[in-house]
Amino acid sequence: MNLRLSTIILVVLCMGAISCKSQQSSTAESGKLSPDQAAAERRVLVAWFECEECTSGELEAVVKLGPAVVPSLAATLFSGPPPASREIQRDHLVQTYKEMQAYGREHPREAKTKSSEEDYVRMYSENYVALYQTRAARALGAIGGEQARNALTEALKSSAREDVRSSVKEALQKMGAPRSD
Repeated sequence: MNLRLSTIILVVLCMGAISCKSQQSSTAESGKLSPDQAAAERRVLVAWFECEECTSGELEAVVKLGPAVVPSLAATLFSGPPPASREIQRDHLVQTYKEMQAYGREHPREAKTKSSEEDYVRMYSENYVALYQTRAARALGAIGGEQARNALTEALKSSAREDVRSSVKEALQKMGAPRSD
């Protein structure tokens, strides 16, 4: 995913957030997040889901958020990226395909696109969804806890792609056997 596309996704998800200052009001007591706190959490999650090399502590930042983000991660594990992100990705893939076609016409010996636009968009869209799902599984496994374990266990019952299922199994293994307190 290119930087421009990641920035667009971040803007779409965080629209309206002006600052991310922490608030020490009754938020901690009520368990609810302020809009600024929710926007900050979304930015951390998007950074994790969209990172390319993920070498800047993106997963660690998600883990720091702790159990508060488990419901969001579980939803992503089951459903993948939000519809707006999928549409942005789809538009990007269509444009990339058109650029590849144009290049292929100008350089017929160097480049040939072997798939249709529909197949290209479908394949890379499925990969995009699986990327979100595998990263959600990894983060759930790293955060741990009963709610995360339940989401991962439930995900194994789904008909997800094998790479996603493997990530779920790995996350569960890293969590270890459930405690019997």
